[in-house]
This record gives sequence, C-alpha cells and structure tokens, in this order.
Amino acid sequence: MSKAVRGYLRFFLKKWIGVLNTVIPNRDFIVRTDGRVSFLKLTPNLQVFGLIALFGLSGWFMFASVSYIVKDEVIKAKEIEIVKNRIIYRALLSEVSEYQGKFSSLMHDMEKSHNLMLSLVGKNAALKQNLLSAENRLVSSKLRQKAISNARNKLTEEMLGFQNRMRDLSNHNFQLKGSLSSVAGDLDNAVQERNLAVEKNEKLEAKVKKLTNQISELYSSEIGLVSRLTKFTEKDINTLEHAVFLTGLFTSNKKNISKNIVAFNNLPGIKPSFNQGGPFVALGNSVEQGELLSQELKYLNRNMKKLESLRKLVDEMPLSAPLDYFSISSHYGKRRDPINKRWAMHYGIDFVGEKNANVYSVSKGKVKRAGYFGKYGNYIEIEHANDFTTRYGHLSKILVKKGQSVSFRQRIGLMGNTGRSTGNHLHYEIVYKGRNKNPWKFIKAGKFVYKK
Repeated sequence: MSKAVRGYLRFFLKKWIGVLNTVIPNRDFIVRTDGRVSFLKLTPNLQVFGLIALFGLSGWFMFASVSYIVKDEVIKAKEIEIVKNRIIYRALLSEVSEYQGKFSSLMHDMEKSHNLMLSLVGKNAALKQNLLSAENRLVSSKLRQKAISNARNKLTEEMLGFQNRMRDLSNHNFQLKGSLSSVAGDLDNAVQERNLAVEKNEKLEAKVKKLTNQISELYSSEIGLVSRLTKFTEKDINTLEHAVFLTGLFTSNKKNISKNIVAFNNLPGIKPSFNQGGPFVALGNSVEQGELLSQELKYLNRNMKKLESLRKLVDEMPLSAPLDYFSISSHYGKRRDPINKRWAMHYGIDFVGEKNANVYSVSKGKVKRAGYFGKYGNYIEIEHANDFTTRYGHLSKILVKKGQSVSFRQRIGLMGNTGRSTGNHLHYEIVYKGRNKNPWKFIKAGKFVYKK
C-alpha cells in the first residue's frame, strides 16, 4: 500500500472519530450499590455498536411479524382449498357409486340379452329343420301325386278299352242275327260278357272317384302346408326388415323400407297386392287345384329366397356390440370435447368397462389397418361385406394383423387408454359407404333380432 493511501486513510479515520465525538460524546453513568459508587463509561464506539444492535433487533422483529402474518394467510387459504377438495372428493365418490349401480344393471341386462340370443339361435336351428322336413314332405307328396296321376291315366285307358270291346260285341251281335241257331248261344255269351264289362266299368269308376278325392285332399293339405310356411317366412321377413329399418341405414319412412331393402341387396320382390272381389266358386278339378298349388309354391319360393338373402344381409351387418359388459360414457353426435371443452362432432360411441377387457369383431371381415394411428392410439379398422367398415380406438393391445381375416365375435384387442384419451375406454365407429353411422342404432337392431 502506498504512503498516499495510508495518509488518506489516517485522515479519514481522524475525521470520523472527530464526528463521532461531536455527535455522540462520551457518557458517564454513576452506579451506587450498597454505599459503593462506581462509574460506567460509554465510549462513542460502544454507543454506535449499541445503536446498530438495536436497529438490527427491530428489523428482525418486524420481518418476523410480517412473515408470520403472510404465512398465516397462506395456511388459511390452503385449509379452504383442502375443504373444497374434500367436498369435490365426496361428490365424486357418490357419482362413482351411482355409476357402479348403473354398470351392475347394464351387466344384468346384457346377461338377459345373451341368454335370449342363445335361445333364438336354437329356435332358428329348429325352424331350419322344420323347413327341411316340410320340403321333404313336399317332394314326397309330389311323387305320390305323380303316381296317382299315372294310375288314373292307366284306368282311363282300360275303360276306353272296355268300351271298345263292348262296341265290338254289339257289332258282332248284329252280325249273328242271320243264323238263329248260332245267335242264341253267341247272344248268351255276349250278354254275360257285357254284364261283366258293365260291372267292371262301375268298379273302375268308383276307384277313379276315390283316387280323385284322394288327390283333392292331398292338394288341400299341400296348399295348407305351403300357406303356413308362407306365413312363417313373411313373419321372419317383416322382423328382419324392421331390424334393418332400426339401423337408420335408409332415411325413407317405414312404409317403403321393403323397396329400399330390395334395391340394397337385389332381393326378389314382394307379392303384389290388388283390389279384388266377386262370388265364390269352388275349384272344380285337380287341374285348377294344381295351378293354385303351383302359384303358391312359386310365391313361397320367392319368399324363401328373399328370407335367405335378408338373413345373409343381417348376418353380415355389424349388429353386435364389441364388448360383453359395458356402459356408455359418450354417445354418437354433438358433444363437448372432454379435453378442450369445446363443442364438436363425435362420430362414434365411447364404451367404458374393465381395464384390458376383451374387444370382439362385430362381424366377419378383413383387417384393413392395425397399429398406432394418431389420436386414436392403438387402432384397428375392419372391412366387412356390403361396404361396411368398423373402427376400434384407444386399445391397450392389438391381437390381429393387417390383412388377417376375422370371424364373428373373434377377440381382436384389449380395451385401453392410448392416444387422445382421458381414461380407459373403447371408441367404436361404423362407416357405411364412406359415411359414419350411429353405432347404437345397429346395436339396438341386433337386440331386436335376437329378441325375436
């Protein structure tokens, strides 16, 4: 350190000491204790240190007081927030218990629907067996009808032969009149042969009449059987047409649904209806009855083809639910987005169920896409017959591959929470010819079919 700096510091120190001595002079205190007097001297330095200590304690006290007041306000705010959170938690607990009750009732309803579906499958198999037996009976009745017709033709030919023989006998009788002696014997023989021929002719006529009655009864029973089968097929056709109407696939009214379905799947047309009247005239012969039976059989055949096509159409439509047990957290249509709370269009249904619940294919088809797909997360898309496509999003695991063929109710994945999702659920869509449809209408139509 240089001499100038040292000199400057000495000068500054002397000045500071002089100021202190002027502002804060020495103070003497006289203390008397038990008759003894003592002097206490406070120098300016001690007084300065005392003031600094006093100001420091005052600042610390003020800081501690302000900190205590601020922390007390923060604690009160936290306690209020805790009370609010407890109220919200209790409300959520009550809502969860309510959802659990709804979920239990839905599981009970699904069990009933499953049992109904199994019973309907049995009834369907029994009906098919009855139809097969009825077709076999129709075939056997046709064979019997053909045999009876051949027998009737044969008897008619025999009657014609007997009539020709009778005419020959009459001619022979006239030729024998020239000779009296031979005519008597030949006449007796001719009379006997004629009587025998008449008796045989009467028996043949009775037999033909009996066969004709049997043919009429057979026609009547066949017509009745065909009419009953026609009613059964018409009932099934109406049921399946109503199921297709429930899907909302056609926008026209229910009165024209049959025309829409015929155009949709190239089905055979329905029996036309005309205004009719006139007196009753019973069928006079088996030919008219045969024509009526033929018309009824043609109509039954058209209905059978239409019923078969409708069953094929319903079997290929996605009418089943993709889960065994579920509740619905969000329906098809306009809704508030669960993440940004803005109004948006929801093109599917959100099913809620157990974590990793099995997800099934709703109809047979071919996997078009299987993998992670943007906001859908783990995603499966299946193409079905008749331009139907189904989509399954937010899966936790995918069990099929692209290009794989899947059957009805085949397990294809597990429910999860991948992609743009707020929790464990399945996003399910139905697309027909590139347009999204309401899946819940298809599931309701499936319940109607299985219930019938």
